[in-house]
Amino acid sequence: MGRAHLYIMSLIAVVWGLVVMAEYVLVAYGLRIGWLADYPPAQIEWLTTLPGWAHGAFGVWATLALVGALCLAARVAAAAWMLGIAAIAQGALTVWALLLAAPPVQTLTDGPVTAIALLTLALSLLLWAYARGERRRAEGVL
Repeated sequence: MGRAHLYIMSLIAVVWGLVVMAEYVLVAYGLRIGWLADYPPAQIEWLTTLPGWAHGAFGVWATLALVGALCLAARVAAAAWMLGIAAIAQGALTVWALLLAAPPVQTLTDGPVTAIALLTLALSLLLWAYARGERRRAEGVL
């Protein structure tokens, strides 16, 4: 049971990767099902008109969050860099969506978009830091 934290963090990472990938697929294909059905129409329109670079960054984030999580669960050392790049892509999207987009996403809904965006970014950074720590432990680096 000494490595139970690895299984718990791997489960959290895989669930998170699946959620991010599901959201990406829903947005990419313009599907208004699941939790996107509850988004205000203005937010759906905003999501469907993402610039090409943002759509690409979203795809990178979703893919590497899921594949990195699976690598973490399988104890593959590449999980650390995959989750790190996913967090960078998410960070770029978060900064753009909250501060640089016209209009900023938080103006399109009454929900706590800013808090959710920052909490999910914190989760991605936590998963990256955990995978990095596990990789260093496995390599004997302190």
